[in-house]
Amino acid sequence: MLLLAVLMWHFRPVRSAAPALQQAILLSAPLSLGAFRLQDQYGQRVQATDLQGRWHLLSYGYTYCPDVCPLTLAKLAYLQQQLAQYTEYPQLDLLFYSIDPGRDSTTELARYLQHFAADIRGLRPDPQAATLALPFEQALSLRFSIEDEQSGTADYAVAHGISLYLLNPEARLQAVFFPANRPGMAVPEFDVDILQADYLAIRRYLATQAD
Repeated sequence: MLLLAVLMWHFRPVRSAAPALQQAILLSAPLSLGAFRLQDQYGQRVQATDLQGRWHLLSYGYTYCPDVCPLTLAKLAYLQQQLAQYTEYPQLDLLFYSIDPGRDSTTELARYLQHFAADIRGLRPDPQAATLALPFEQALSLRFSIEDEQSGTADYAVAHGISLYLLNPEARLQAVFFPANRPGMAVPEFDVDILQADYLAIRRYLATQAD
């Protein structure tokens, strides 16, 4: 019996090592986003249960953003097209969270996002329950600041980070992607090829852990 136990331990299944990622961090345990409630660009309420069952990649910003947001969304739309060829994985859905609900109405979000991909889902704090967006923002550690939106003018400054957040089919945070900051770049940017490689590496690794 002792010999059998030793042999069984020696030939036990070995889980593969965590993937080598270029611009992403894979969480050792998926993180809950809390009991949040948001609103999409069609005025529908969005909770964690509404994001379950699919993989999502979320970016955040605001529709008045002059450079980072439109560039990132264009690259994510292209990434989504590129991933369509990998039939072993369900299609990746895209989310965009507005940190500027004062200007980004549902109508404005819908108008803005249609320029990038027809199926990007826009999210914003629900005006009827704005505090219920806080668990979502805090769980993701969204970094942003808004100048003075109460000044009476629509021309106020907004600053924000550029991370991307991968949500698994349980609507939990699975990984975070960071842009490249190379010499000569005005702002950090994402490389679609690297995003694709890291995303596929994560999906393949997690598939081995589920076996």
